Amino acid sequence: MSDAVGTRPSRRRWLIVVVAVSVALNLIFVGMVAGHFRHRHRLVVLNQRERFERIAADLKLSDTQAAAFRQFQTSLRTHGAAMRAANAAAWARIADPATSSDQITTLLDSTVKNRIEFQQDIANAMGKFLASLTPTQRATFVDEARNTPRPRP
Repeated sequence: MSDAVGTRPSRRRWLIVVVAVSVALNLIFVGMVAGHFRHRHRLVVLNQRERFERIAADLKLSDTQAAAFRQFQTSLRTHGAAMRAANAAAWARIADPATSSDQITTLLDSTVKNRIEFQQDIANAMGKFLASLTPTQRATFVDEARNTPRPRP
């Protein structure tokens, strides 16, 4: 009888240990899965406009700064649309079999010039927005814009 009483608490301890280890392993597994999805969610590629919006939202902009940011967004949208339309027309002409090789070269040069003009216009608009920020906000914006995580292929 003493053996039965002596072994019973030992079995309970083992059962408690096994259940505790099982719960701990399950929690670790769930944490790893949740961390994986959270990490993957952060690496979703945002387009340039969405990235800037997210960064600007974190800066807690004043009304004047928010107006400068909206002007920057408008420039990004309008100049981007104009560049895409001009380049789409050029690529449509390049795809035409009747287009000569000299015309193709000229059209490709025009797409490069369109891109350069777009980048210059956006740089000017961004410069005006950045000038409205405090030094700390500007440093944060630049740091976040430069260090946006990219997903691995």
